[in-house]
Amino acid sequence: MIHKFWNVRLGQAADVLPTAPETDDPAKRELIRDEEERMEEKVYRIWSVLSTFEESSAACISDMLLHVSNGAYVDGVLVAKRFIWHVEVLFQSADRLDGMVLSHSEKGKQHYRPARAGRKLKAWITR
Repeated sequence: MIHKFWNVRLGQAADVLPTAPETDDPAKRELIRDEEERMEEKVYRIWSVLSTFEESSAACISDMLLHVSNGAYVDGVLVAKRFIWHVEVLFQSADRLDGMVLSHSEKGKQHYRPARAGRKLKAWITR
């Protein structure tokens, strides 16, 4: 679900563990249940953080446009400053995450940008 809304994947296909054979051992079942609960907590936390960031960013953009449309340009600039701070925090977090991934593997995060976004940007720039 996180991938659907924000195009973020929690792991690559190579990271997926093979499915364990069916077992009647209660200890193994409990271990699997605990692991599933931890993963659900991580997914919920990621979902919560991304949703909060999205809502906060949308509120900044809305406030910026509202101030500018009302002629309150100074207030619009102040809200733009707050939005720039939001984006700065986002990039600092991405850099920190990349550093953590690099400390555990030779390869950093794989950044993926859909091709159509590049075409739209290029078309907008050339206008």
